[in-house]
Amino acid sequence: MMANMKASAVDPRDQTWEVDRPRYRVYFHDANGASDEHEITGADVGEVIAWAEAHRGAGTYVLYVCVASNGLGLVRLAGADPNASTSTTVTSSAVLIGTTEPDGGR
Repeated sequence: MMANMKASAVDPRDQTWEVDRPRYRVYFHDANGASDEHEITGADVGEVIAWAEAHRGAGTYVLYVCVASNGLGLVRLAGADPNASTSTTVTSSAVLIGTTEPDGGR
């Protein structure tokens, strides 16, 4: 459902860093909410989604990208955690998608 989605033009010069090879986490959930977690490297997001779809079985999954910002953080890219509360608290001033380290992991 894209009812709340907004698309806007951006100036790509405003970014200060990026990561060419991010790390991902896939959390598989069974019908009881139990999870089995995996970290994926060396793949792009399309490959990770394909891998998760092939390995989810009858359950569901949540896909995150790992973000290093005052410790490890996760940014949800796809899916929904059946164990999550209805409200989410964001403690940083910015959420950086597709990133793991300010220096690009170089």
